[in-house]
Amino acid sequence: MDSKKAIKLGAKVMQLQSLMVAYVTDGRTSDQPHAYRELYGEATLELEDAKYANPNPHKSLEVFYAFCKLQEMKTYASRRVYVEELYADVLLDLKRIQRHAPSSKNWGKANEALSDELTPIRAQWLKAKNFIYSATPDFENSVKESISAVESSLMVLLNEPNGTLGKIIKQANLDPDIERLISQAYGAVSNKAFVRHGGTVASGLTKAEAEFFLEFAATSIVYITQKLKHEKRDL
Repeated sequence: MDSKKAIKLGAKVMQLQSLMVAYVTDGRTSDQPHAYRELYGEATLELEDAKYANPNPHKSLEVFYAFCKLQEMKTYASRRVYVEELYADVLLDLKRIQRHAPSSKNWGKANEALSDELTPIRAQWLKAKNFIYSATPDFENSVKESISAVESSLMVLLNEPNGTLGKIIKQANLDPDIERLISQAYGAVSNKAFVRHGGTVASGLTKAEAEFFLEFAATSIVYITQKLKHEKRDL
């Protein structure tokens, strides 16, 4: 995606956000539901073309309003915060594209691999990158999301929604050496304080480690999806 398309898509997403906020605060009008449905459909298709998962599950403003009530978002402020957070990762990445900022070498390949039933994992994968390159980096959470995206891919492709990488990876029939590398990476992350578990001392993770795990996870996702999807086609 070039910067011009990123600007246009970003503007469309922000229009959606404005409609959502207006409808559940004090700016509701009768024409908003129709405008939102039209815009939601357009934005969803454009997000899919740009290889983003649409993080917004609310296909109509009426459904979104009911959601706010169900979640007991009683204040206008809480509703605004929810809407802002909903598209925060997508907008952050679009701004990065607008600035022509470089991305991870293999991030795009992994994002391409996360298609079809794996599309929802793209939101998790995007967080892994954004935690590194945001104004306030969070390397621990980046590493966590990177490895979790690998784990989530295995869970979906092996139809093990309650499994963990350590328990289900042998079902994937991967190359034994590669399986061992992925398992070791998962174990290494699990042992880091404040990554997969709490801790009492700083993890010591830096941008270098976070970028290493992002690249390692990207390569792992591409390999796993190629391997397992190929086996499914052969069945």
